[in-house]
Amino acid sequence: MWAELKRRRVVRVVVLYAIAGWIVIEVASTVAPNLNLPDWTVTLVTVLVGLGFIIAILLAWAFDIGPDGVHRTPSLSEIEPADPTPQADAVSSTEEKKLETPTPAPADVDQRKSIAVLPFVNMSGDAENEYFSDGISEEILNLLVKLPKLRVSSRTSSFAFKGTEFDIPVVAKRLNVGTVLEGSVRKAGDRVRITAQLIDTSSDSHLWSETYDRELKDVFGIQDDIAKSIVEALEVTLTPKERRAIQYVATSNALAYDFYLRGRKFFYSMTKRNFHHAVRLYNQAIEQDPNYALAYAGIADAHSLLFQYGESTPENAEKANEASAKAIELDPDSAEAHASYGMALSMNKRHDAAEKEFETAIMLNPSLFEAHYFYARDCLAQGKFEKAARLFSDAVRVNPEDYQSPVFLSQVYFELGRNREGMESALCAAKAVEKHLEMHPDDARALYLGSYSHAKVGNVETAQDWAKRALDADRNEPAVLYNVACSYTMLGDNDRALDLLEQAVDMGFGYKAWLINDTSLKPLQDEPRLKALLQRLD
Repeated sequence: MWAELKRRRVVRVVVLYAIAGWIVIEVASTVAPNLNLPDWTVTLVTVLVGLGFIIAILLAWAFDIGPDGVHRTPSLSEIEPADPTPQADAVSSTEEKKLETPTPAPADVDQRKSIAVLPFVNMSGDAENEYFSDGISEEILNLLVKLPKLRVSSRTSSFAFKGTEFDIPVVAKRLNVGTVLEGSVRKAGDRVRITAQLIDTSSDSHLWSETYDRELKDVFGIQDDIAKSIVEALEVTLTPKERRAIQYVATSNALAYDFYLRGRKFFYSMTKRNFHHAVRLYNQAIEQDPNYALAYAGIADAHSLLFQYGESTPENAEKANEASAKAIELDPDSAEAHASYGMALSMNKRHDAAEKEFETAIMLNPSLFEAHYFYARDCLAQGKFEKAARLFSDAVRVNPEDYQSPVFLSQVYFELGRNREGMESALCAAKAVEKHLEMHPDDARALYLGSYSHAKVGNVETAQDWAKRALDADRNEPAVLYNVACSYTMLGDNDRALDLLEQAVDMGFGYKAWLINDTSLKPLQDEPRLKALLQRLD
């Protein structure tokens, strides 16, 4: 009831009316004797103010005033899903109930030139070289992201088309960009051949294309040349600082770079086993180049995510802290290094220091999705829901194709009593996950986060199906067990949820701060089994 009173702004009306009514009564008490009005005048004013108070409450409950004037305030049943209890007349699948994603009108239209860097095709004849072609395209993307005058589609969005047959106009419409960079990479021994072409999507014509056939050690110069050619083709004017940014090379050692790209390939798989592989390869990169700041940042991120998702040990927290601090020492101007340090400090419960690092990362590169996203997660882990909502909104703005941020944003909105916004975010999240699963049907993370969103909007059958698919994809990962437990909690199956949480902790999940403040587990907060789990993590 209190949340509903706040949502309908009744509390605000009561406060404002009380102040205004008191002023009216005081004025009447002062003025009436001077005007020789009857003694009952003040009493009448008081009674009228009291009657008006009741009318004001009723009007505040029923109506609201917005930009379009006075309109009726919708009830919760009109904006919230029905109780997600499996009932024959309430169950609906995705095919039966199409999600309609709200499309809010943007405050300002982004007038910047826009580009998507698609994953370059591996032409080496060896699938093992896939990491190298992916890495080349991602490095070019990372160079372009540093330019504020250019809007660059995120890696998550662009790489969703990897391994699929697609038409450039379809890609452009899907990613909302005016130009697309595509290419291919052929790596053989110490030689590399890279072909790149920039396409104007409105006319389906080439703005620029080039083929580079050089030694592997020249790969950094190739990436720099491609970035500069794109800037010239799009007629983007650069400041001296921006020009230096796209010329920056993290390492000049080709072998170190190769190890780094291999490590990053494992890192993106988001599993305990592959996080360890990534750390090993990042360390090999550092053996080749001890001053490779991004390799240290990669080590820090791998240990931080190990701490969050499967091995919540003091050793992982400390290794993340040491590696990220070293990355900043080597490259104080690296937004990635500061974001990594922020994550590590968060794992070590040094939240004030983490905040400064995340803020620095965002200042250095406002388009760095990870800085916004993990900053928001840090706030959520502390129970700072208002700030988390703002930061998750920023993450959605930076990477509109990402499905993770809308899931957490909806969670935070519901916790704040902002139910309409929570429902809109949950719908957007479910739609974004569906889009992602079209190309990655076995992605466990997408499945369990999508399951939670479908449960929230009342699509019980889909939520149950996706939760099962997530477990089938990888039931030995603590993160999968934990997040599917959140879905079952939303579906009202508390026993099943607690079984999965216990399995997750048995397998290494131990991020207690997240477990305490995860609003999706609120229905379990009085369960003795959950309290016992929290005691195990002390």
